[in-house]
Amino acid sequence: MLGFVVAAAATILATTATAADRVVIADQEPSSSVIVRGVRARDDGVVTGVLVNRSSRIVRDVRLLVHHTWLWNHEFTPGEESPGRVAYHIVPADIPPAGSVEFRYQPNPPLPDRSDGRFETSVEVVGVTEIGW
Repeated sequence: MLGFVVAAAATILATTATAADRVVIADQEPSSSVIVRGVRARDDGVVTGVLVNRSSRIVRDVRLLVHHTWLWNHEFTPGEESPGRVAYHIVPADIPPAGSVEFRYQPNPPLPDRSDGRFETSVEVVGVTEIGW
């Protein structure tokens, strides 16, 4: 099964890159290639920010991990079930070397509106695709 997935991914990459391009999947240390700045989370859970390409290659399909951590008002007597969650989000834009792009993520379903705590949201880069030599 893994061989099939690798072969399928290679086929897709071969058809999306030109003969002069080389595609590198950088999942080991993606935060060294792309950083997240200016993250803002609204009460309804919509998250915005800016991705900055620090590499010398074009990057695309930046994979983000969005954490909506629930903080109880009374940590010593928390409720039964935390509404916190995590989600992956892919930003499909091409980002040139030293360039940046804005992103927007909207949780589906929306985060609940509750009075027994609040959400603290963070975003991290967990993968990128680098294009070039």
